[in-house]
Amino acid sequence: MQNITIIFKKTMKMSDLIDADYRLLLLLNRIGITLGFGEKTVDNVCKESGFDTDCFLFLANFQSNKSIINVQEVFDSLPLEPFLQYLKNSHSYFLDRRLPNIRRKLELVFSDSEKRLKEMVLDFFDNYTNEVFEHMEYEDEVVFPYVRALINESAKEQYSINIFEERHNDIEGKMNDLKQILMKYVPGSTDQMLMVNILTELYMSEEELEAHTFIEDGLVIPKVKRIEKSRNAN
Repeated sequence: MQNITIIFKKTMKMSDLIDADYRLLLLLNRIGITLGFGEKTVDNVCKESGFDTDCFLFLANFQSNKSIINVQEVFDSLPLEPFLQYLKNSHSYFLDRRLPNIRRKLELVFSDSEKRLKEMVLDFFDNYTNEVFEHMEYEDEVVFPYVRALINESAKEQYSINIFEERHNDIEGKMNDLKQILMKYVPGSTDQMLMVNILTELYMSEEELEAHTFIEDGLVIPKVKRIEKSRNAN
């Protein structure tokens, strides 16, 4: 069957949008939209949930098919606050749900004879989780409050988004390292269906983190820099 790119619009039913790409269920969860929206349109559902419709459509179109032309230009025409909300909720999702769920499965997948390998993998995963936690906690507690204060013209502390950019580390790389270890070196005596499930979740997480990082690095940071520049010029 040939894949057809669908450009999501305000007037389409939210159920049709999810039917077109089930992966967007995770997007709904991250911006506080619950299921049970019946025949309501995207616009109606977003308004009832208190999330900007245009920002939702930007995220849906970008994550589903990268179909947005002039991404930077479109992003710059939208308010920043909904994207900060989306990014913060994404942090909670990864730290409270996705990563703990992967770890639970890693604890179950190894046989008793693979104790040493299990310890090595779990140690690698725990170190990675700690790194992600520190990365996301800094954004939640330092960066996002600063950006909100900047938007509201109430920023008082001497901070710059350049500080964040300089210390912004790559959190996708180690996810790929773990994926490669499991694919290449875990023996066939493990629960193969569970291992496939774990790898699928790692691939999905990697894709989600790549989109997350692009929104932060490629869109939010440049826009914040321009806001800082205009504030400093006044």
